[in-house]
Amino acid sequence: MQAGVDGPTGMPSGTEALFRAALGPPAARIYLPFFARFEERGRSGLVWSPRAALGNLAWLVYWRLWDAVLVQSILTVAGAGALGWLWARADGVPMGVRFGMAVAVVVLWLAVPGLWGVAWLHGGLRQRTVAAVEEADTFKVALEHLERSVYAWRPRGYLFSAATALAVVLLVGWTAQLLRGAAVSDEPASAALFRPTPPPSISPVATPTPAPEQTAASPAVDKLVPVIESPAAEPAAGRVLPDPDLSGVRPRVRGFGVNVGLFSVAANAERAKARLSEAGLPVLDDPVESARGPLTRVRVGPFDRREDAEAAAQKVRALGLEARVYEP
Repeated sequence: MQAGVDGPTGMPSGTEALFRAALGPPAARIYLPFFARFEERGRSGLVWSPRAALGNLAWLVYWRLWDAVLVQSILTVAGAGALGWLWARADGVPMGVRFGMAVAVVVLWLAVPGLWGVAWLHGGLRQRTVAAVEEADTFKVALEHLERSVYAWRPRGYLFSAATALAVVLLVGWTAQLLRGAAVSDEPASAALFRPTPPPSISPVATPTPAPEQTAASPAVDKLVPVIESPAAEPAAGRVLPDPDLSGVRPRVRGFGVNVGLFSVAANAERAKARLSEAGLPVLDDPVESARGPLTRVRVGPFDRREDAEAAAQKVRALGLEARVYEP
């Protein structure tokens, strides 16, 4: 860097002119005060930049900080993959822990460029200004080269930044879809969701109407026709009443039990049933219709005593699953 009289920011005038040319007038007003502080200390440091935090990858692409773009891209993909696995595969992790880890990933994703972005920008522009001075014959030519580079890149920088922002939005949308799809299958047990299913009502079987009695006004007949007063007790000869169709009726489970969870994904329900069976617990499952579509309810039981149900609930919690004891 060229030494000289201190400029308005306190940096040597030559250094300030080079940074101003590399930043462009609008950005120079924002970042030159930070650069002056770094130059005074002889090293870059952490400062909070809302533009770098919210702009994130798009901001890094605009300033051509390719090493930082690589680091942040790896963090973005790793964070989205971790959230996808956490919500789609980790059945035993409680919902509160999942939300906490999701918030932690988002905060980290914003904090990394927000805290280090200005330092990365200072280091990247310092390398460009040094290279411009070394390649140019005069200091004026170096300034002109930096200014041309800024204006030539600006249209492409806007385009590449917009494409990067769109890719991040699509990735966030895909992750959010995973969260919404898995939230139903892993929500904690509650009394409203897991109370025992009431037995469905059975419609009475239609019976034949008995023949009406002969009255005085009826025409004469050769013999009397017997009338069956109680068709339920004495059906017509040779007539067999059909059995009621009970194929869609689920008998109510008697006794104490443990509600484990409602699952919208059949594979998750099967994994939970397999873990419970491997632990030696009696497993019950039945389909449940809801406004969000068909669900599978998984329970453990039944037990004659509440103490047995409480002991089974402790085994279920030890497996990392939710457990709520219900009464008959």
